[in-house]
Amino acid sequence: MTCGIFSSAGNLIAWCDSHDAALKALRDLVDEEPETADEVAAIPVTEAGRPCGEAILGSSAHEHATAA
Repeated sequence: MTCGIFSSAGNLIAWCDSHDAALKALRDLVDEEPETADEVAAIPVTEAGRPCGEAILGSSAHEHATAA
């Protein structure tokens, strides 16, 4: 499953090939720019580019930490 990291304005910030990679990228972004925590989210998408799962806000990215 691929995931996009989007700003609250809907702009694509990053595209990741896996959920784990997206969470890591989201955590890294929030660590580097803490003021963005409530402005960014990782959203899983289908191959057709449609959202297909729970959006994870930057402010909760560390709660979703994985072993990756």
